[in-house]
Amino acid sequence: MTTNEKAKALAEWAFFALIFAVAGLAGFYQPVLEFFVAMLLPLPIMLIVLKLDARYAILGLAAAGLLFFVFMPPAAVFILVFRYGLLGVLFGLLFKNRISSSKILSAGMAFAGVAALSYMALSYLAGNNLFVMGEEMRSAFEQAMAAYRDAGMLNNVPAELQESFSDGIISTYELLFPGQYIISAAALAAVTYFLARACLSRMNYFLAPGLSFTMISLPWYSIWGPIAGLGLTLAGDNFSWLLVAKVGKNILYMLFWLYIVLGLSVAAYFFRRINVAWPLKLIFLVFVFAYPPFSMAGLVLLGLTDSLVNFRRLAPPA
Repeated sequence: MTTNEKAKALAEWAFFALIFAVAGLAGFYQPVLEFFVAMLLPLPIMLIVLKLDARYAILGLAAAGLLFFVFMPPAAVFILVFRYGLLGVLFGLLFKNRISSSKILSAGMAFAGVAALSYMALSYLAGNNLFVMGEEMRSAFEQAMAAYRDAGMLNNVPAELQESFSDGIISTYELLFPGQYIISAAALAAVTYFLARACLSRMNYFLAPGLSFTMISLPWYSIWGPIAGLGLTLAGDNFSWLLVAKVGKNILYMLFWLYIVLGLSVAAYFFRRINVAWPLKLIFLVFVFAYPPFSMAGLVLLGLTDSLVNFRRLAPPA
């Protein structure tokens, strides 16, 4: 590498590392930007990997991490560096090695989920109760429920039961918060993946063929997920193991949304393949949207069954 090439590489490293650091600080100090920053934050690190290599990316994360420690609490630094920064490294390595789109997306979502789970585990070991909202968040929920009552959205609930109904919603949110946190992390990683593809496409970077939504599938052994969740829930309830029961319910909650997505994929596949007149398809869609509880239950059942039966006769996922 010539002197000019070294200088160019150093300038690119400094530029993208600075973007990562500034964006991280902006997201921390300006909550209104937090969601957008979270989606975009892995991209500068990913570009360092693609333009240089992973060693430069790790060095950039270390430099940004030292800066974060000056202005942020350790928990925020962990999220920025390990959850978003290392996700950028992972995406960069996978895109650089021309891995298939399905594997990149799956790996990114799995990493984000594991990173979120690791953060919650460390928080639990530090003495924080994951199933209890802080006073500020609880106050915000109570104000939101009061606004719903004032707007007449709880008129179908008897007046004497509205308060207990509101408390039940808050309690349910507290119970399922860990699962919701992991789902949100995985979904955010998926959004980042699609943004990364769009960014690399604009740069004319080589990209593997995109992932087709109707080809999403799970291997047969994924059935052990709902079995484990149901087993932990029943064992926890029967033997009064509160933590075990809560873990099982969160597993079932996460799998509920996963199987809804898989069910949608299967339904969309056959919706396109079956040769039926469009008026009949339109009536079917109206029924689906008119009865959400039945539709969601049907999608979950369809997704769960497809992982065992493979209705579409797809090749087993890697």
